[in-house]
Amino acid sequence: MHKHGYSICSALVVIAMTLLTGCAHRTQAVAREMVLPPSARTHVVESNQRFVMAASIEAPDPVYPADAQLDGTLRLCSTFVVTADGAVADVGFDRESTACAEPGTPASTPFEQAVRTTLQQWRYFGAAVCTFPDGIDPDSDPRCDGAGVRVTPIPIRLRYVFTFSSERGGRVSRAQASPVR
Repeated sequence: MHKHGYSICSALVVIAMTLLTGCAHRTQAVAREMVLPPSARTHVVESNQRFVMAASIEAPDPVYPADAQLDGTLRLCSTFVVTADGAVADVGFDRESTACAEPGTPASTPFEQAVRTTLQQWRYFGAAVCTFPDGIDPDSDPRCDGAGVRVTPIPIRLRYVFTFSSERGGRVSRAQASPVR
């Protein structure tokens, strides 16, 4: 009888440890959203010009930092310049929105490094201003590749909010990340 009692207790301990281990599972996710900077400069174009927005050609998501301690959600507001040749430069973090984490704190530093490392890998078709010859409607040539069209590459500042989340159990998907206002 003592032998059976011991094996039942052992089995209960194994089951309890399995359940506790299941509770300790963490799901980590990263989402991103491009937002208009609050103090965004606008490019004024003439009636014979068209502004062409920078378009990403390589933009992987940041890797969730393995050594980061996060329980819940952390939003980082990042700005950077897409240079005339499509590279990323001048990466910075700010708190222009109260929904964004304070940059430079011990809690945000590993996430800032992950975003900075990733942004250095991003590549774009850079922004440009297309100038059309007299008599040509800029709306008639959305690709700016007609005869006599002059394309002038320009740098542009973009703003992204990166949302890192870590939760116990369950799954967090990119679609569940709430937008920042």
